[in-house]
Amino acid sequence: MPALPPFRFFGGKGGVGKTTCAAAAALASAESGHRILIVSTDPAHSLGDALSVPLSAEPQTLSTRSGTLLAAELDVERALDRWLGERRETLRKIAERGTYLDQEDVDRLLGLSLPGADELAGLMELTRLARESGARETVVDTAPTAHTLRLMEVPGLLQRFAGILDALGERHRILSESFGHGGRQPDLTDELIAEIEEEGREMGELLRDPARASFAWVLLPEALAIAETRDALNTLDEAGIPVSEVIVNRVAGHPGEMEAIAEIRDVFGDRNLRFLPEFEKEPRGLPSLRKVAKALSLGPPASSRPFRKSRLEAGGPRGKKILDELAPPGLRLLFFGGKGGVGKTTCAAAAALVIAEGTESQDVLLLSTDPAHSLADVLETPLGDDERPIPHAPRLHARELDADAAFEAWRGRHHDELGGALGAFAGESREAIEKLLDITPPGLDELVALSSILDATEEDRLVVVDTAPTGHALRLLEAPELALEWDRALLSILLKYREAVSLGSLAAELVELSKSLKRLLALLRDPARARFVAVSRDAELPRRETLRLLEELRSLSISVPAVIINAMGDGEPRKVPTGCAIIIAPAMYPPPRGAKALAGWARTWKQQS
Repeated sequence: MPALPPFRFFGGKGGVGKTTCAAAAALASAESGHRILIVSTDPAHSLGDALSVPLSAEPQTLSTRSGTLLAAELDVERALDRWLGERRETLRKIAERGTYLDQEDVDRLLGLSLPGADELAGLMELTRLARESGARETVVDTAPTAHTLRLMEVPGLLQRFAGILDALGERHRILSESFGHGGRQPDLTDELIAEIEEEGREMGELLRDPARASFAWVLLPEALAIAETRDALNTLDEAGIPVSEVIVNRVAGHPGEMEAIAEIRDVFGDRNLRFLPEFEKEPRGLPSLRKVAKALSLGPPASSRPFRKSRLEAGGPRGKKILDELAPPGLRLLFFGGKGGVGKTTCAAAAALVIAEGTESQDVLLLSTDPAHSLADVLETPLGDDERPIPHAPRLHARELDADAAFEAWRGRHHDELGGALGAFAGESREAIEKLLDITPPGLDELVALSSILDATEEDRLVVVDTAPTGHALRLLEAPELALEWDRALLSILLKYREAVSLGSLAAELVELSKSLKRLLALLRDPARARFVAVSRDAELPRRETLRLLEELRSLSISVPAVIINAMGDGEPRKVPTGCAIIIAPAMYPPPRGAKALAGWARTWKQQS
């Protein structure tokens, strides 16, 4: 098997320009005479938009001045199907040897979509493409912060998965060695276990080797981006994955930026700091990306355009009227989502504050499901995994989900019962059971968010949801259907083996979950009770991603009454054929923070005629 080439990862909060920086860096490396591969692992791809070239899951060669640049956007579902398809028989054999499940049960479980496949299949597909490309280096345009951190956890997950498969095969190995003739010979099951373990080990070592993997983190000179970057880099440092380079993007010369840049120098001064100016036109296509690459190699930029301080018009009824129409009586779920960095958290918080002000009988819960939370920073009030009242907003509570804590609590409640049920299926494979109970499932963020939304909608109130960036927001909205398939499969297996398995409260919980999921699916598809507001900006990459988002939401039968064009300066945004209302939210620098400023800003929103 060919050795993995070096990797160069670009990460950061959504919307900070990491795709543009990754594409520019890859282009510069290629045109210095090398063969370079750039791959997007973000489920809401914008790499093709940045390069102005349609991309697919297989690398294609771009026309460069010199060298070779290959580019691809991962299709993780196809990648997972291919990986499983090549190994299905071997996985089935391991499951049949190590459990009491029959072939029908194993095939049903292997045929289900896997929650959280983006990170799991993404890293395996990334290594496949890197090996086969013959590239000198692989540049990776990652998903926004939280899911980049999940991606970095995949090597350990693969090694633990290999350990579970190995433990499931232990009983078969003992029997073969005891009753076989001439001892047991290694077979395909052993090869697969070794392959998975080796893949996890090799990638884990590569990520922690600065000679083979480098990390550049992109941020804007803004308070929210600085806070998220500090947390992310601390997490990566603790995992032994140091980030050596920090890129401060879109430095425009705002007076308030100097304070932010001073903080960046203070907090991240021990890393290689680079500064990029805000370009007059959004960089798209190879000629523009060459300018970005050139700026990346220079020192701190001068201001690229004159700055005029943001000023809000006097508050009026128009913003309040718009929000009354977006959230009429009877609405239960109001999602805000879009490309990372467009300001969906700010818009969700501002809308929730004004909606809560206008209600006399219904409470409002503002729920952040983005693992890289910024809701507390926007509201300027401490938040946690419990519902907390928002000062000066008597009918509004807010919560930032902690997926890891919620899952640990759930696992603690059901540990013994799960162990008993798994024991009935796995026989003597106690080691495999303990390893399985100890593993954190892929898709944890969406699974916990789904559970929390289910609980929140059982009460008579409006739930305003601040979602993760586009790809993972869609994964959340697809989760009810996926969870229902898993629920039915698990319940069917429990009932089939009810003589061997004590059903207990676990089966009852699965039955109740099925009912709740069906209610949630009906709610999501009812425009009188559930709606999705897409947040965008008047720039080409956000516009293209928004149009793809709207198409996906329509395929899920989810109502989209409006698109908010955020941070709009003077003039009108370009006409976008969205099929829904266009709401203009004016630009402010710095962006509004705190209940009073947010509510005042929301009242200035207007609808495009």
